[in-house]
Amino acid sequence: MARRARSNDVILPSRMLPSDALFWYAEEATPALRPVVGGLFFLDRAPHTEKLEHAFLRWVERIPRLRQRVHEDPLRITLPEWRVDPHFDLHYHLRHLELPAPGARKELLELVSALFASPLDPARPLWEAYDIRGFEGRRAALLVKVHHCVMDGVGSMTGFDALTQTSRNQPIPLPKLRPAEPPVAPVRIARLATETLRMGADNVKAGARLVAEALRHPQNVAEQVARAARGLRGLFSDLMAPPTPDPLAQKATGIGRRLDGLTMSLPRLRKMKDALGVTLNDLMLAIVAGAVGRYYRHKKLEVDELHCMVPMSLRREEERHLLGNRVGMCNVLLPIGERDPLRRLMMIQEQTAAAKRDRRSAAYPFLMRLLTFAPTFVIRSLAQVSTGRINLIVTNVPGPPEVRYLAGARIDAIYPYAPVTVGLPLAIALLSYADTYGIGIDTNPSAIPDPELLHRFLDEAAQEFDRVAFRNQGGHAQAARSQRLGPRAGGQSAGTAGRPAKAIATSSSG
Repeated sequence: MARRARSNDVILPSRMLPSDALFWYAEEATPALRPVVGGLFFLDRAPHTEKLEHAFLRWVERIPRLRQRVHEDPLRITLPEWRVDPHFDLHYHLRHLELPAPGARKELLELVSALFASPLDPARPLWEAYDIRGFEGRRAALLVKVHHCVMDGVGSMTGFDALTQTSRNQPIPLPKLRPAEPPVAPVRIARLATETLRMGADNVKAGARLVAEALRHPQNVAEQVARAARGLRGLFSDLMAPPTPDPLAQKATGIGRRLDGLTMSLPRLRKMKDALGVTLNDLMLAIVAGAVGRYYRHKKLEVDELHCMVPMSLRREEERHLLGNRVGMCNVLLPIGERDPLRRLMMIQEQTAAAKRDRRSAAYPFLMRLLTFAPTFVIRSLAQVSTGRINLIVTNVPGPPEVRYLAGARIDAIYPYAPVTVGLPLAIALLSYADTYGIGIDTNPSAIPDPELLHRFLDEAAQEFDRVAFRNQGGHAQAARSQRLGPRAGGQSAGTAGRPAKAIATSSSG
């Protein structure tokens, strides 16, 4: 929970959470992993360079974590700390590039794929941004990538609010985020001991309250214990489930990236999920499963199901402006071999409903508290073990409901991107923005050299559900077809329906 110095100030902790450290150590445990989250913004015009640099200066002032670098104890006994980089240089982190001719989508995504695959410098604050000019003439693009130990997907929305405006010159109000100053060495040791004792005392008090409650209402406590046991059982089944044998994973070598993306109509998707009586998340998982199944069948690969990691936000309302990682994980077995869309959706819905019933997400804070007491080598070992137990990632982040601006330029569309590691050929990130739904496709090119096919199959799977959802309402249903990356300069605003997008297929140089 945020500790406030003044009514509008939020103090950012000086030490990583165990969940943050998992991402920090995962890169060390798996050198081919790039635990980076990113976003590709498509702008209606090229912003003025000075205005853009001023926007990023304001960004790092409003989000002080972006001026800090990671500091580790030489003995690596404690979790890493955040310390201000005394040599912070904005021009190192914000770079200006010109897109090679002819400046089309192919050239843009080819450049972005290579940039996204490159590692961040661990001796500096863990983020980079690339101002890319020459896209489709007068338009521009901006790639922002941040290490996952800095923020998760939902936490990144605070960063997005700090960087963008709701009109061309109107910043979004945020509480003041202030970094906690790390104490000097003797005080640091004393504080660490105090924090450990305090957390131990909290656990003892919680146990005492549970005993007292058991004496007064034994039946209620028995039900709570049973729910906790179900949650822990579901949690550990997710963590320890072996990945399904995947012929594509055997090819997923190297650290290259190949990126693609599309946008869909968010209002249309909402009408579809309402007509089907499901959540938007379940609908999108079923669309992804349908698209991935089409891809495997196209490659003549016989795979019926894949283990999919679906992050779940555990962020409370009072934590929404804090950075770091406050997520749980749900392992969904995607039935990619099921061709019937309604049956595929039902199979996914049954799993997500079971995860909600057994409250496995509620077990994650308990696990993170236990990890607070664990030596760092335990967290490093857990990071190493957990990287190889899934087949793909699908993450869904709710974004802003209104159009945003950056340095005077309108953001027409956003593609979000999630990490991919060796043995994990595919990650798909979903982000709602205004009335669009951005889908970022991040693949390992050794395994999936043609993500444009996934783009096409996602479009087809969405159309399939569109037909199923509205076939009883008469008339021809307008498909939730993918749109262009955004209008050309002087064109329609973000989210306005346009022609179906051309396939965007690019490759990285990795």
